[in-house]
Amino acid sequence: MPREKELYADTLERIRKRADMLYPDKLLYTRKEQVAILGLPTAYELRARHVPIPATCEQLARAFC
Repeated sequence: MPREKELYADTLERIRKRADMLYPDKLLYTRKEQVAILGLPTAYELRARHVPIPATCEQLARAFC
């Protein structure tokens, strides 16, 4: 079984906290919502190979660890 990356838990916690603040009733996030959760400029475009659409907080954390 693969080991969890060192910063995964911390990254997931931060992403979940921000996602719950911005979108309290959602579990899946569109591309636009993903960019807002990550605090990236609105013109920033996430690549499909890194993060699927729609994505959960866990998928976002896995992509950025």
